[in-house]
Amino acid sequence: MTDLNDKALGSWYGMAVGDALGQSVKGLKPETVKQFFKQVDAYHDVKAFLGKGVKRYRMQGLYGVQTQAALAVSEVLLTTKKAHPEAIADVLMRMGANGPEGYYGVFRRPEGCFYKTVESFPNRAQIMTSDDPYAYGAGFSIAIPIAVFMKRDSVTFRTQCVEAARLFSRHPWELVGTALAGYLVTRCLELEPGEQPGALKHLFAEASAFCEEVEASLQGEQAELWHAVEKDGAAFSQTLRQLDQRYTPGESAACGRWIAENASHFCGMAITHPTQGHALTLLPFALLMLVEGRNGFEAVVTATLNHGREADKLGALVGAWAGALYGYDAISSAWQSGLVNAKEIKARGESLARRKMLKGDKDLVAMELGLTNKEAEERKRFLPKEAKKTAKAAGVLDDLWLEEEPQDTFAQLKEDPYKRRKFERDKAKKKRDRRRKPDILE
Repeated sequence: MTDLNDKALGSWYGMAVGDALGQSVKGLKPETVKQFFKQVDAYHDVKAFLGKGVKRYRMQGLYGVQTQAALAVSEVLLTTKKAHPEAIADVLMRMGANGPEGYYGVFRRPEGCFYKTVESFPNRAQIMTSDDPYAYGAGFSIAIPIAVFMKRDSVTFRTQCVEAARLFSRHPWELVGTALAGYLVTRCLELEPGEQPGALKHLFAEASAFCEEVEASLQGEQAELWHAVEKDGAAFSQTLRQLDQRYTPGESAACGRWIAENASHFCGMAITHPTQGHALTLLPFALLMLVEGRNGFEAVVTATLNHGREADKLGALVGAWAGALYGYDAISSAWQSGLVNAKEIKARGESLARRKMLKGDKDLVAMELGLTNKEAEERKRFLPKEAKKTAKAAGVLDDLWLEEEPQDTFAQLKEDPYKRRKFERDKAKKKRDRRRKPDILE
């Protein structure tokens, strides 16, 4: 393998590693991540924390929907040499058709907007055009296999990224962000790692310029998308330009707070953390962590995933960029071997890097179904058993006095004063006898 192919494989494999590492801390606050695991430096086992912060079981070392979506795109690229949206939609529909109970097909923990998108494909007039204005960064990972396959920025590359993104959303932020996620892979393939934090600061300005060009293209050639939402379509270029001006090495926490405030300004809702699931937070924050990072692939990915929350998305992005920057060999052996389905993931990455399908690759849907079934079986074994609440049989409260005179109901006692008085005398006598002789058999 050439150095470029090694870096391309590193990007693909790094995406899957980052996604899988992030599964254990997905949805957790940074403080909880530290309390449970200290830091995300391994594929952590979540069994001990089910019901104590971790809501759903995740198989140790197994990637989720971010990598699965990228696998669907890779399947089309290796078959047709182009990321045809219709073909990608077909693969995604087959992946969503069958699966174990509690899962959407073979997909593992997809967001609502993701599975609703896949479900909408058969009902669309034009399958490659979504009517949904999602801007949650749910589809950013689909640009990574396109970048690994093409390896450089071009008009064709940008077009394929945007068309693939249109399967999931019509929102300009989602489209521009998806193209940017792929573009940063191509740039990292060309760069060498920096030795000090901030050595890659120029990526902010380059990313902003790239976004301006994509935004201008959308505004001119696809005006219906540009005006599909009332928000500022050029938010990405503005955000990255300001981030470039504000960034100071070692001040990532302050920049993170600003990213959240900036996203709140553009989208008009309260965003308190840069790791929340929004396009204008996740991608800028992931790029910030890459620029701020040093000491190799493992250190960059660990520092990112320690923030928890949308850890799978962040891990997939930073893993792909850091993998492209440092190369496949920079990924530790423990992270390489600990990844579930590592052999197949590596094989598909080598195929993408060489732009040629290798013989012996497993059928994608069957492969993912087997993995999801295995996780579902483990989930049944390890999920804490819920305490069964025994429902008390409904009925009349126990009354020993009525048991002795079953023929007399409350209604009858009320109607007949004689029976009522007799009932009360007998009841009083029984109570008196119990007090005098506690051991009396009633």
